[in-house]
Amino acid sequence: MNSYQRVMNTLSGRPVDRVPAFAILGAYGANLTGCDLRTLYSDAGAYLQAQQALQSSFGFDLVLAPFDFSAIAEAFGGETVWSGLQTPNMRRPAAPTVARALDLRLPGPGDGRLSFILEATRALAQLYQERVPVIAVLPGPGILPSLLVGLDLWMETVLFEPGAARNLLSYSGDFLVALGNALVEAGADCLVFTEGMACAEIAPRALFVDAVLPHLREILARIDGPKIISSTGGSINQTLDLLPGIPGVVGAVAGSRDDLVESRRLVGPHFNLLGNLDNLAFASVGAEEMQQMSLDCLQAAAHGGHFILANSGGDIPQATPAENLLAMHGAAVRYPATGRLQ
Repeated sequence: MNSYQRVMNTLSGRPVDRVPAFAILGAYGANLTGCDLRTLYSDAGAYLQAQQALQSSFGFDLVLAPFDFSAIAEAFGGETVWSGLQTPNMRRPAAPTVARALDLRLPGPGDGRLSFILEATRALAQLYQERVPVIAVLPGPGILPSLLVGLDLWMETVLFEPGAARNLLSYSGDFLVALGNALVEAGADCLVFTEGMACAEIAPRALFVDAVLPHLREILARIDGPKIISSTGGSINQTLDLLPGIPGVVGAVAGSRDDLVESRRLVGPHFNLLGNLDNLAFASVGAEEMQQMSLDCLQAAAHGGHFILANSGGDIPQATPAENLLAMHGAAVRYPATGRLQ
């Protein structure tokens, strides 16, 4: 069974030979090819080479489309800060107020560096078609407006100006639908939405239910393909029970602080869970400890299937020793679909 079959069977509840393993490795690919990050996140050929090197070196059950939200901020008119040590980040949002954001031109899915993301996705899909799934990552519909106005202003708007918040959600949602469907058309096999508003560290459950959940349902219903909601690394158990049944959503990524046993109880046996290895641990522990942490996750949540071993946040740190990535992957190989260690 190849990686594509393993992952797509897991997501659809069909038999697999073993638990799949995901590691979010974008910038890490530059370690293997010697490419600078500005080129990596601007040149589809350089990005493809980096993903090929990652696949050859570690064999995780995915290749990752460019995971770079600064390209979205740029498309709306924001500015990016570049670093040699991490993925590019938003330096300045496009608009200082919600009113100004609503006057911005709505970008198309191929504007600016978004065209690079689509081109790289297309190239990955052509190279790995039905052998390794192409996974694309997008901001969740509820947190996307923070890329237009900044997180602080977005949270103030949600709390104190619900009408303005609804307007900005609607405006930005149309863009997300277009970009999500463009990624699927380019060959992405699954979309992961990092919905920060579902996490306890950002918003309480009641605020998520009232301000975000109806919008989440409406937007995701308009985007094709299987979809996964990510905790962005934060605690998602507070809202996890609300995610099954959202159109097209087949799983969720638990945060590193979430109890996986409780996560499984909240969603039931047939909803896919991913997680929940702590991103920061990858660069700070040894290979034996990483393998044990991985096995602990598997023993907590994988015995009934519907589980993918994965890190719980964004890009795994570039300082991560290769041995730790191999130890994580090895744990999944040692823990097959039967649920017995080998």
